[in-house]
This record gives sequence, C-alpha cells and structure tokens, in this order.
Amino acid sequence: MHVKTKTTAASAAKTDLLVLVISGDAKSLAFPDGYTDAAKAARSAGDVPTDFRATCSLYPAGNANSKRLLLVSAGDAPTTERLRQVAAIAVQHAKKVKAKDCVLGLDDSLLDACKHLEDVHIGRAIGEGIVLGAYTYVAPSGKKRDPAATKSVLVAAGAGKLRAGIAHGLDDGALRGASTCYARDLANRAGNLITPTKLAAEAKKLSGPSIRYKALTEAQMDKLGMGSLLSVSRGSSEEARMIVLEYTPKASGGATSRRGTKKGKQQTLLVVGKGLTFDAGGISLKPSASMDEMRYDKCGGVAVLGLFHAIQSGAVTPKHRVIGVVPASENLPDGNANKPGDIVTACNGTTIEVLNTDAEGRLILCDALAWAIKTYKPDACVDLATLTGACIVALGHELSGAMGNDQKLIDEVIDAGRRADDPCWQLPLLDVHKEQMKGTYADLKNINSPKDGNGSTAGGAFLSYFVGDTPWVHLDIAGTAWNQKAKDYYQSGGSGAGVRVLIEWVGSR
Repeated sequence: MHVKTKTTAASAAKTDLLVLVISGDAKSLAFPDGYTDAAKAARSAGDVPTDFRATCSLYPAGNANSKRLLLVSAGDAPTTERLRQVAAIAVQHAKKVKAKDCVLGLDDSLLDACKHLEDVHIGRAIGEGIVLGAYTYVAPSGKKRDPAATKSVLVAAGAGKLRAGIAHGLDDGALRGASTCYARDLANRAGNLITPTKLAAEAKKLSGPSIRYKALTEAQMDKLGMGSLLSVSRGSSEEARMIVLEYTPKASGGATSRRGTKKGKQQTLLVVGKGLTFDAGGISLKPSASMDEMRYDKCGGVAVLGLFHAIQSGAVTPKHRVIGVVPASENLPDGNANKPGDIVTACNGTTIEVLNTDAEGRLILCDALAWAIKTYKPDACVDLATLTGACIVALGHELSGAMGNDQKLIDEVIDAGRRADDPCWQLPLLDVHKEQMKGTYADLKNINSPKDGNGSTAGGAFLSYFVGDTPWVHLDIAGTAWNQKAKDYYQSGGSGAGVRVLIEWVGSR
C-alpha cells in the first residue's frame, strides 16, 4: 500500500473514507461540511470516542467531500505504539468498507497531545502502522483473487498543512513497514516454497550497487570445515547454503575497517540470522501437532534479509559496513541424519556432542558466527534466532530475549528495540551457564541437562564459544517471530520481529 502526504487540510480532500485520528475529548474538533447533524447526534449520544482504539462511524447528511467519516481515538496519552495501532485500524476499516481511497487526518487534538514526541517519530509510527496494518499474506491458490480495493492512503493534518517532519517520518515509516512485510512474506511461505536454495535466490535479488551477494555451497562449506552446519543438512535432500550480503557505504570508497577502530571511523557490523527453512527435529523428531509452524524457524534469517531490503529501499542508510550472514538448511530425519551422541566438528576446530538433534539452530549458527567473525573481523555482532521454546516460557510472545558478552552493545540493541516498539529483555549469561555446555566426549554438547533449566541462556552460552572477544549480542526471537498477541498492525503468522530492531541499531550506530 502506498502512503502519500497531502498539504491541504484533510476535510478538503474528496475521498471514499475520511479518518480523523483524535485525542482526549476533542472538543475543538471541526467536523467537515455535511457532517454537522451527524456530529451533533454523536456528541449528544456520547459516541465521540475518547478511549484508545475506540471508533465512531458517521455519514454525511448533505454535500460532503467524503462519503463516510471514521473517528479513531489514540487516547489521552498517545505513544508511538498507539499511533502505529490507530493507523492500522484506519487502513483496516478502509479495506472493510472497500474504500477506493482513504485520507487519514491528524486532528489538532492529536498533535497537541503528541508534543512530547518528535515529528519524525510521529510520522514514522503512522507510516509503519498503515503499511503493516494493510499486510495480508497472499497464499498460493488456483482461484483468481480480487485486487485490493484500497490502493493508497493520503495523510494530512486535520486543519492546515502537514508539518515537514511528520511528512518525512511517514515516508521513512512506510519503507520500514515494507521491509518488515517483506520478511513476513518469506517467513509465512511453506517449507517447500522456501528451501535453502530458494532463500538464497531471494537474497540475491537484494544485491545492487552497494550490496554484494554470495552463497557458499555445501562443497565450499566442507572445504572450510563447517562440519557442524553440514551435519544438520545431511538428513535432507535439499542442499544447505551460507548466504552472505555485504553493504559498503558509498562514501567509504570500498575501504574496510577492522575491529578496534576509533569511534567515528567506519566500522564493520555483522548480523547473523538462523535460516532453518523447515525443522522437523531430525532423529529427535518433533511432535506432529503444529509441526507446520516450523516454517517459522527461518525468521532470524529473514529478519537479516529484511534489514538488507531496508538498505536497498533507502529506509536506512548505514554509515558503516554491514555484513549479513544467513546459514540456511533443513533439519529432517533420514539414514544420513545426525544421531543423538554423534560428534561433529565446527570450522574453528571445536568438537560438539549432538545430544539432541532438535537443538540444531545453534549447530548451524556456530559455524556461521565463527567463519564470519574470522573472515570479516567485525566491530560488533548481533545474531537472531528462533532458538528455544524456553524463551517463550520465560518471556512469552511479546519480548525477545537478549544476552551477550558486552553490556554496552546489549544496551544499544535493547534501546533500538525500545525505539522500534519491538522490545527485547536482557537475560543473564553467566560463567556457570557456559560450564553447563562443556561435553563429556567432545569439547561441547549442544544441550545442557534438563535439571539445569535455563534453556534459553544455555543456547546463548553454547554460541558464546564461537564469537571470541568480539562484542556480541544474541537475540532469541522464538516467542516474538510468530504467535504474538494480535495488535492491529499484526494479526497472525510471521511478525517480522527483529527487522525494525536491526534498522534502528545499524542506523544509529
């Protein structure tokens, strides 16, 4: 959906649907021509909304520029999250009434209540809300689909001109929303529609003048000694891929930095995302109920691709070099698959006891992290993975778990999540957790003992052995990647968790 800005007052626009976003009691609200009688009746009945998310539909009794009017309340204390939600409510109503066009007006009462927010943040939240709220996954079908009725939304001030900062934020937010929807689309595709090679083909489309692409084959990974990753893909007929995207700022002249550069100099930022395009659990087979949801085990990887989609579209222009790495594989059971107790060797020489083949995400991530850190020598690294059900037990579906080896970087990532309204919560990563991951018959084991508990931090502790002293944060998005509570701009399926966090982080670094 296209988001446009309009310089004139919202009430002056001819449209199928006019939506006015208000705050408080909106006593100063000037109703458009043709709605005088409907407005009086609504006020008399107490139907003018004041509570957050409350709405009221009105129809003109005489000549009017709009065919219908929807009032939506952002409540008494609007936040960026509330603005995102009311914008989504507006576009969903437009879809419901099959409006060919829609104008979203920001009433003066709303703008007065948002004085604590920067204009660009107001616009960004609304732009994101419109695009995210309009998103619908288009599933494969033999039936002809009706085209979407509402093609675009014009955003205007309730009266007067739309402020420049808000207009800029709207454009920015619409692009960020589109990148999140791109990740949602990839996440929602079934395992046979997105295999490791097909995911690599999608990533290749993101390449361009400032973004380089390559994908390591299994033969290339074997030469690099990635025995841990390749052990996961052995049970599948689909070949694994190591997807690599490299963004270099134009101003850098192609120069690359090395870890330890001074503040203000160009750095190298590494983002790694788990790309299990389907996870049946291997020999440690998952229960059949809801196994179809294991299409979402690639959500860390598609979040990384979502970041590069944002870079490609101009939603964010990082000052630093950004490397995106997505180890992509399937995890299926056959005669070649990992067996519980098998010993595998990662590319850094670390040996691993595979005690549970369903703890496979860390087996592909460890090779990706060790290889990428050795190859690109990043100044900071963030990985994202739907790694553990234990993180859902700890934090539910509304918070991603964050842990790592550098408190400053952890704080940066958590703050990026706060600004993006995609929240992360720090979990401890102690020496005792690392001790739990030491193996009996190899250097490490891929799960800790059930009596230890702390399944989420155990996954992070395992990965810590492959990052060395590089500042690193692990985001466990198992809870947030799908099955979040519906919140207007998200209904079901893949949520696009992590995309906006990464955009905020690389954009502000």
